[in-house]
Amino acid sequence: MGKDLLRDRFGRFYEIPEILAARGNQICGVCLKYWTLTDRFSILRQSVEGVEWQSFQLGWNWPVAIVRHIRRLKKIARKFEPDIIVGASDAAHIIMADYVATGLGLPLAVDLYDNFESYGATRLPGMKRGLRRVISNAAAISTVSDNLSQKVKTEYRAAGLVCTITNAVRPEIFHDRDKVAARRTLDLPESALLVGTAGALGSGRGTNILLSAFDRLSCRNSSLFLVLAGPLDGGFLIPKTDKVRYLGELSHCNVGNLFNALDVGVVCNLNNQFAEYCFPQKFYEMLACRLPVVAADVGAMRALLAPYDCLYDPESPDSLARAVEGQLAARRIPELVVPSWKDRGADFQRLLEQALSTAHLTQPRRLSHNTSNQKNTHQSAFVKDSSH
Repeated sequence: MGKDLLRDRFGRFYEIPEILAARGNQICGVCLKYWTLTDRFSILRQSVEGVEWQSFQLGWNWPVAIVRHIRRLKKIARKFEPDIIVGASDAAHIIMADYVATGLGLPLAVDLYDNFESYGATRLPGMKRGLRRVISNAAAISTVSDNLSQKVKTEYRAAGLVCTITNAVRPEIFHDRDKVAARRTLDLPESALLVGTAGALGSGRGTNILLSAFDRLSCRNSSLFLVLAGPLDGGFLIPKTDKVRYLGELSHCNVGNLFNALDVGVVCNLNNQFAEYCFPQKFYEMLACRLPVVAADVGAMRALLAPYDCLYDPESPDSLARAVEGQLAARRIPELVVPSWKDRGADFQRLLEQALSTAHLTQPRRLSHNTSNQKNTHQSAFVKDSSH
């Protein structure tokens, strides 16, 4: 998504620990930057919304740096004394989390916000096998979609608890606002028809299909504009035309303005292993802004949007163009419940508590039930890649 967890304070890996901390849990988050953008030896420690974050950069000598980071993780965990360790972000972090949890005799929970097998890193020797082994033995696994939960149960034969915990929204950012005011904020045409999307943009995400569909649509409707925002993958080029507005990488708050400015939002994807198991963050954000959507007919979107006639063939610009025209005319908004991160944080805490109970930690060191005046003090260590 082109976001940094601590710099942008964005997404699942930031939101869920924050909610857990707000519910009275003690959380230590450990991040590792693979790609060095500043001083490669810089270390960041800060407390954000009750979570004690530590962020490190890998450096250039990867084999040595990984060993050094694992030792550092064990040292942090021994000092923090968690009840449970959570591995997330990608296959490498999950494997490292498992190594630390096993060494300290602690239960491991795994958060799968994507099908990590579709990531390039799993092509490294032993990575895919290690990922499957860890997931199959973890005490608990949360997945971002029902499709991914099914994969974990059938292909990985997970022995632990498996629970779908989808992405969610921040209601204070993503809600219905005045369309004209949102357009003025982003300097967009106030009276035009605007179609668009936000997030990573590139052929691997299906943005080229959207551009081709827009070419067809703009020939038939002179008042139509395409609005795009987000990082460009692999040198992907945006056409230089007045009809296509590229806003660059917007702040999270301005993504809310964008979705309120549009007439139709597009959730692009391709028919591949990544899309089959993901849950697009932007989908719920668009719905929270009461924006009519069209989405690629793949994965979680296929199941959720089948009754609403707003899916398109992910490989067909003509199909996407027809779907957009249909939504410009009908303005159908799926009547689905949009969860908040507060909801999803509560779901994740219940999963951790069940994992501890299943692991026969019936009286964990710092775990109690949350009531109006009583706080949970369950300690979790999150192992994450800050560059996501």
